[in-house]
Amino acid sequence: MHSIDIKKRDLYRRQASSPAVLFAILRSFTTLAKTLNLSQTVRILRCTRQTVRRHIDILEEISGEKLFEVRDRQYSITAAGARSVIGAEFLLDRSEAWLAGHSILSENIDGLDHAQYTDDLGHDFHCQQHPISRIWLDSPPILQKSFQAWANARFQIEDPAMEHVKPYFLLYREYKSTWFCVGVGEKSSYASWHDWTRAKSAIGRPVSDSPSEPEIRKFVTRAYTQVFRGSGARLDHIYAQISREKDGPPMPISYQRLLLSCNLPDGAPVLASIVARTYRLDIPDLSQDEIHAMPDDMLMDYDI
Repeated sequence: MHSIDIKKRDLYRRQASSPAVLFAILRSFTTLAKTLNLSQTVRILRCTRQTVRRHIDILEEISGEKLFEVRDRQYSITAAGARSVIGAEFLLDRSEAWLAGHSILSENIDGLDHAQYTDDLGHDFHCQQHPISRIWLDSPPILQKSFQAWANARFQIEDPAMEHVKPYFLLYREYKSTWFCVGVGEKSSYASWHDWTRAKSAIGRPVSDSPSEPEIRKFVTRAYTQVFRGSGARLDHIYAQISREKDGPPMPISYQRLLLSCNLPDGAPVLASIVARTYRLDIPDLSQDEIHAMPDDMLMDYDI
């Protein structure tokens, strides 16, 4: 490397070492990665084109990799950029949660996520990720048989092995870093928690339309992206408070959730979310009284 390149990289590293500058750089990077449109990014961040371009230049110089390609003023993210954006979003999420006085995301020694959040109205969200092997220890049959069918089908959503479990699925597709619901199973937890008419109306809507707090939506989409781009499967134990009807009061809900990365017949990827409401939760600092606050008649521990 030429000495002038070394000096330039050192200068950029010194500039990025300021927490405020680093935060702004990561915001520029993650926003542009989502929009792939410089004008839209500038409007969202309320800054100049020069600022966003400089932030991307700094990151590319420090990492030594191109994060975006630009052709005819159209941005596309590179493989290196796609790898980097997950870590950048993780850092931003943790920083924003800390500044807001919330604890929304941490990792234990095994690298498994733990999230805890209480909104301004006192509504709680708790989530603990568990090793996928734990599904055979204490998960409801709905999750166990969905995972087994997924393996037998070799991840193909339309394989005959999946037919008996698909009615319990919610299906999601990713488009420009946004997750959209593309399918709601008639026997899914979502369909039985809400009425069927409201459940079907979720099709075509982005996760960003969820009434959940922004920090919770970010945590959810991060979990989707983690499975979609890497791990293939994920098991979470979750306690939350979610309304059952439009504008209704939030109600306690306890459930396990299995996320599975699948393929459509044309090879296009799709994410399956399978939820089973249960009292069998293992979440630090969450009492049994809270777990059992959900009415017994909402349990989904039955066999299928």
